[in-house]
Amino acid sequence: MSLLYTSEGYFCEGEVEKNWQFKMEFGKIILTEKELSLIKKSNINLTEIGSSVDKFNEGFIIPLSKIKKAYPMKNRKIHVVKVETRDDHLFSITMADENTYGKNKSLELSELINTAILK
Repeated sequence: MSLLYTSEGYFCEGEVEKNWQFKMEFGKIILTEKELSLIKKSNINLTEIGSSVDKFNEGFIIPLSKIKKAYPMKNRKIHVVKVETRDDHLFSITMADENTYGKNKSLELSELINTAILK
């Protein structure tokens, strides 16, 4: 399975809400030739002093065969990638809240998803 794209970002099932930083999950966005994975990141403490390590837990795994389309759009002040599945689920993904970077990353990811779907 070949890796097509990876980034850190925020994601959720459904629409982006007003306080998106608090409503969306933070983690890894991984696109391979077979699936789009949205993997949640949590921080766990190893000691009482407060040292921690990142732990990645499975979030959503969406087979490319189930994706109908992906498209970038601006929702309020952030750029998101909307992913619609054939069974009428909607996922929202954003890589940044900084305007230019977020816009470019949204365009890039949506193009890569749509290209991978066509293969």
